Amino acid sequence: MSQIPVDDILTRYFSASASGKHPATVERYARVLFHLRLFLEREGDATVGADTAALLNLERQFEPEGAFARVLGAEDLVFALPRFLSSRWLLTDFHDRLAQISLVSRLVQWLCSRQLVDSRWHRHAVMQTRAAAEKARRRVVT
Repeated sequence: MSQIPVDDILTRYFSASASGKHPATVERYARVLFHLRLFLEREGDATVGADTAALLNLERQFEPEGAFARVLGAEDLVFALPRFLSSRWLLTDFHDRLAQISLVSRLVQWLCSRQLVDSRWHRHAVMQTRAAAEKARRRVVT
């Protein structure tokens, strides 16, 4: 698997997702992206191993903002995504929440289809994200 930084992955994915969409949808996607980046910086450490957490801490000594997205790759991202769909991190606006859930669900598929994450090797993380998306969907619509 290729080690493309999370920052590049998110930029490409959200740009492709927003392409040709209504301006209101593009703004909604931008809010989700901002919220995802905030989540990764605040809680991304909780989803990585000790060595990776140490690397993040070291990177933050040089540049605190955006360390997760700058240093880590797709595999680290896929392990963080289920937590981003927890009730604590769901956006407050109903339509933003739906976009958040949908975008994250499609992001996992996008990562696998571009072979940035091996869906067989990381099957558990992929399945956890899909399950978290389904659970979040049920919470939103009920």
